[in-house]
Amino acid sequence: MIGTIVIWIAFAAALTSAWDYFQVVRRKKESLTLARRSFHIMVLGVVLSSFLLLMFILQHRFEYAYVYSYSSRSLPLGYLFSTFYAGQEGSFLFWAFSGAIIGIFLLNYTRRKRIEAEVISIYVSIQAFLLLLLIAKSPFRSIWDVFPGQVAAGVVPSDGRGLNPLLQNFWMTIHPPVLFVGFAAMAVPFSFAAAALWRKKYQDWLASAFPWVLFAVLALGAGIMLGAYWAYGVLGWGGYWGWDPVENSSLIPWLTAIALTHTILVQKRTGGLKRTNLVLAIVSFLLVLYSTFLTRSGILGDASVHSFVDPGSVVYLLLIAFIGTFAALGIGLFWTRRAELKAASEKAYLLSREAVLGIGAAVICASALVIFFGTSLPIISKTTVEPSFYDQMNLPI
Repeated sequence: MIGTIVIWIAFAAALTSAWDYFQVVRRKKESLTLARRSFHIMVLGVVLSSFLLLMFILQHRFEYAYVYSYSSRSLPLGYLFSTFYAGQEGSFLFWAFSGAIIGIFLLNYTRRKRIEAEVISIYVSIQAFLLLLLIAKSPFRSIWDVFPGQVAAGVVPSDGRGLNPLLQNFWMTIHPPVLFVGFAAMAVPFSFAAAALWRKKYQDWLASAFPWVLFAVLALGAGIMLGAYWAYGVLGWGGYWGWDPVENSSLIPWLTAIALTHTILVQKRTGGLKRTNLVLAIVSFLLVLYSTFLTRSGILGDASVHSFVDPGSVVYLLLIAFIGTFAALGIGLFWTRRAELKAASEKAYLLSREAVLGIGAAVICASALVIFFGTSLPIISKTTVEPSFYDQMNLPI
């Protein structure tokens, strides 16, 4: 099918771009033509596959299993658009689409800053992993492949199953897209931090990365707040926050990114907290991947009010590999440079504005750690954490 072919082309282009950018840094190549062209082919492939899926949804092409599973002829136009990201396959594609659009601006930005090869090689590698997930969990599979025996070969259903009634809400058209833009944007500070460790430039990366950190924090925070209003204000789940594990998983990286926003100010002024900023930039993105794993793997199905669909063992393993690969990259680079970072650190003065900012960031990270523990506990035991746990632990903090 054409959509699957386009995704394969985009995946191959992403790998080619990442490899050539890596060679530019490693061998001091001067030509970036292949890397840039491959990057643009990746972007074009993601945009084209997104357009194809949306077109199939609007045309009611129910021979595609994804279109059949989440849309129907009776849905209004706005809800038809929201079926694009209603399922796992579509949400991965929308994430990749958001990352591709952000990548266009990031490419031009890093090109001007002369840090293109190091930053984009890491960023496009993240895009490659997302595209690999789309190959394993394609939204372009036919209904006869996905539902063998249930639908006769060659027979196209007259209508689809439709969108979950709880999702047929105005906020469905706003909350998920904003949240996924935040997820995609969090890859940029990670790429800057990893590139800084790679280049051994522990101070210079801050000025370039700071606008992107602010954008990621604003986008992810807006997505969380819209979701809170939808779930608790509109659906009437009580209050504006119920400490649901799925929602907590998005809150944790936002808190660490909020801490990063403030500790960057400290380093820009005093040169301190170099290690802290690098760790927070790396950890914030890894927590986004962890959030995706919790949400998309179905592992919290018994601990959350949200519904889940089993993604299959291949996608489950790919999500683990996604986290493991970039955890190894970020933590490995940090560990390799630990001696230089220790020598570059400066003494902090306790009675200063910068020290208080650092303490405030540590407090925010303590809250994130508490929420991380409570959210992750159902994975390693059958214990379900009650909302009162988070209230009692976070109020003193």
